[in-house]
Amino acid sequence: MFALLFVLACGGEEGKLEEEEPKVQVDPRSLVDVVAAGKGDVGQHLVASGVVESEGQATLVPETAGRVTGIYVEEGEQVKAGQLLAVIASPTLDAAYERAGAELQRTDTELSTAQRLFEQGALSKAELELAIRARANARTAHEEASKTRGFTRIVAPIAGTVATRSLRYGEMAGGTPAFVIVQLEGLKVAVHLPERELRRIRVDQPATLVSAWDESIKVPGHVSLIAPIVDASSGTFKVTVAVDPGQTQLRPGQYASVRIEVDRHQGVLTVPRRALIWEEGKPLVYKLVEGPPEDEKGKKEEEKEEAKSEEMPPWLAKMMGQDPKKEDEELPGPYRRAVRTPVEIGYEDGDQVEIVGGLTDGETVIVVGNEALRDDARVRLPGDPTVATAKEEEEKKPEETKQ
Repeated sequence: MFALLFVLACGGEEGKLEEEEPKVQVDPRSLVDVVAAGKGDVGQHLVASGVVESEGQATLVPETAGRVTGIYVEEGEQVKAGQLLAVIASPTLDAAYERAGAELQRTDTELSTAQRLFEQGALSKAELELAIRARANARTAHEEASKTRGFTRIVAPIAGTVATRSLRYGEMAGGTPAFVIVQLEGLKVAVHLPERELRRIRVDQPATLVSAWDESIKVPGHVSLIAPIVDASSGTFKVTVAVDPGQTQLRPGQYASVRIEVDRHQGVLTVPRRALIWEEGKPLVYKLVEGPPEDEKGKKEEEKEEAKSEEMPPWLAKMMGQDPKKEDEELPGPYRRAVRTPVEIGYEDGDQVEIVGGLTDGETVIVVGNEALRDDARVRLPGDPTVATAKEEEEKKPEETKQ
């Protein structure tokens, strides 16, 4: 304490010798923003998470091994059903063509012999028909082999978007996926809910899907399927939520949070979620009240002493060029204060919270700047004058007006 007094005293003496610096006008009030409590609609939701999947997806694996000689699409491109994606040169198909040609020649020879023997009466009609069918099968096989001679064509079985391309020019391919085609329409998310919620879920209930990495991405959906059984090992049942058509923000493979609306209260008192402050697990808000507080005669003596102990001693405030009581009396603008108000909440829906008790319609609550407030703390709104602006206005007045 003595050291502090010495430092302050020395500082005061030195200050006399130097040119005094202008004091910074600090407004002790907290700057806040407010919203009036009003009527609104609030829903109750069940929340679960899952992976976005596509109803239409095709993984293409070359049927034969070969070297890649042509690639005609890239990832992200839209393709049509039957569109050529890539070409793979295949020595195996060349060999198959040669075998098919040899087989066709053999069946031609056997058919000619069978016809001659049948005309001579040495072969039955059934044996002739067998030779005819063998030659027809050999011709079909030869035609198929001639179409794919020297290469194999990879075509899209469905219309969609190329999700992945695993091929490279000149490398060997075969046995592993070459392309994955997905349809961005018809997306869905499968989630698992506790058995106790089974009676609250029904088909066509509205739902909202929120991206796990960007909560600003919100896509509407609805419950499309409900599993008829409960998993005995986990005590959950499967619910499929379909994404409504037309959205372009979610993609297959993304992780998303699913909010299924199971009930809704309409015309109830609501406030923004950011107005809530939690203390020891209980919600409260700070109301904006106009005018100074009433006489605190009933306040406990120990609370008064504690408040006094937190204040700066008058002699120290005077030495520092401050007079808290005077400053408080001379603060410009309306007298506004934040009053700590416990509340009871009901449903919580996105940014809105239902207020069951503690507030009435039209009362104003603080939504910005409420994190570090104390009960009955002086506050100001963005449009209120500050100490600095009030001083500037005072200095602009003519001298005779000031007097």
